[in-house]
Amino acid sequence: MGISQAWARRRELPRTDGEQATAELQTFGLTPLEPYPGPAGLWACRHDTCGRDVEIRLQNLHRGLRACPYCPPTPGGRRRWPADEAEALMRAAGLEPLEPYSGRRHQAWRCRCTGCGGETSPSLGGILAEQGGCRHCADVRTAEARKADPEVAAADMRAAGLEPLEPYVTSMTPWRCRCTSCGNEVAPTLMKIRTGGGCRFCASHGFDLTAPARVYVMEHHQHNAVKIGIGGTAGRNERVNQHRRSGWVLAQDWHFATGVEAHAIEQAVLQYLREAGHGPHLGRDIMPNGWTETFDAGLVTPVALATIVEATIADLAGMVVTPIPGQTILRPDRWSVRVGAVTSRRSPLASKAGQGQLPLF
Repeated sequence: MGISQAWARRRELPRTDGEQATAELQTFGLTPLEPYPGPAGLWACRHDTCGRDVEIRLQNLHRGLRACPYCPPTPGGRRRWPADEAEALMRAAGLEPLEPYSGRRHQAWRCRCTGCGGETSPSLGGILAEQGGCRHCADVRTAEARKADPEVAAADMRAAGLEPLEPYVTSMTPWRCRCTSCGNEVAPTLMKIRTGGGCRFCASHGFDLTAPARVYVMEHHQHNAVKIGIGGTAGRNERVNQHRRSGWVLAQDWHFATGVEAHAIEQAVLQYLREAGHGPHLGRDIMPNGWTETFDAGLVTPVALATIVEATIADLAGMVVTPIPGQTILRPDRWSVRVGAVTSRRSPLASKAGQGQLPLF
């Protein structure tokens, strides 16, 4: 008789050690659910402590392995979570699993938040540690918890000399107010006011919005760059002379009665260029102040940039309002409509990837 036939005959014979194995199994807190399959066979049992069905090998119990893989090895230790219990824990945290449980508590688990409907990937360990599930919902809850009382927020604005013109939203949202000193309408954030800010028209430092100002276009031959900016015509914040000391050459400038008008032209031109795909050409290391207003002179030539400025001035001309006697200021809430109409009539601009120059009008 061959070895294979002997093993086959042995499997056919009834086991005589089943009662002894059953008695030994019960010493480990297990109750058998089927006849003894042998020391190396998987034996379906029920763990008397937790009541879960498990499959074990008797020889593994002799080697010191745990009787139940789901129960912690020591009191207070970590347990292995079955898939059904893990999914129940995620659902209790407001998360619907989108994939099966991997069996690893610290592995990211793709789920859908039942609150906001977005996808997120927390771990079961994070849920057990009460670290939260959906990051977006957690940020919303945190923002709501930190949101200032509307009455306190309004009192802080009034203490800074600003009268609110609309309800309070958040500390980082621009809040339309009217300055009680100069009568101009401004929109600072509550956070900026609480850190010492105020009305930009009444500020005694930085760019003076009420004084005469100019929009300028400069070029730098060494860096092959062109720049647009605003500055005062004399005295405080005269930026043209500052840039000249760094190698910039003035190409053209336009003078305005107030800094508000100059600021409006500059922002409209920058918005037009950025929507066309033109990003900053120089970095902060080369030009610490005003680097975001620089462009590649090979794509946006000084002549083309000057043409855009003049077209923007023509489109915004006549859009004025007089908030207080003797002061004429452009109306900011009407610029976006007119600027959008202007850009729609222009041909699309080429980005750096297109290797094309900025077309003239």
